[in-house]
Amino acid sequence: MRVWLLCGLLLCVTTCLAEPLPPQLQGSWHITRLLPTTNQGCWTADRAQFLVGTTLTYTPKSMHWQGGDVPLTGVVTRLVEDSDLKAEFSGDPHPADFTQLQIKPSGVVEVNLQHEDADITGGSTEVPGDSILLAAPNRIVGSACGVYFEAIRIPAPHHPAHR
Repeated sequence: MRVWLLCGLLLCVTTCLAEPLPPQLQGSWHITRLLPTTNQGCWTADRAQFLVGTTLTYTPKSMHWQGGDVPLTGVVTRLVEDSDLKAEFSGDPHPADFTQLQIKPSGVVEVNLQHEDADITGGSTEVPGDSILLAAPNRIVGSACGVYFEAIRIPAPHHPAHR
């Protein structure tokens, strides 16, 4: 009986403390371009060019990119300022900053999507779009192996009501 009670309590704690996917991220996003930055990464801009023109789709339980569905095990959000971004990459002599990422507000929400390792890029467990900055209402900035990209929201199809 105690084991079942403990298991139920743990399940409630992990479920009750899980953050939902922010509504402003839900939907589909078209990766429009790579953002030129001075930071170092494990990919070059040439290596990451294949991201441009692809689509990311986010639902409350998964993300989808290039034919691969990645189930989400959790969502973590936090407010990030330019100084936070620079501090995280303090070992990099030229870390990316909000100016390079063309982020105008002094702080934006970062969404980190938790998932099991996935090999959808064919060469690393990196999943493009699993760490996102909500840069503007219809613009997100993501990264893959240290290369930053911009994506814009794909409007949901409008279905007018029939009268």
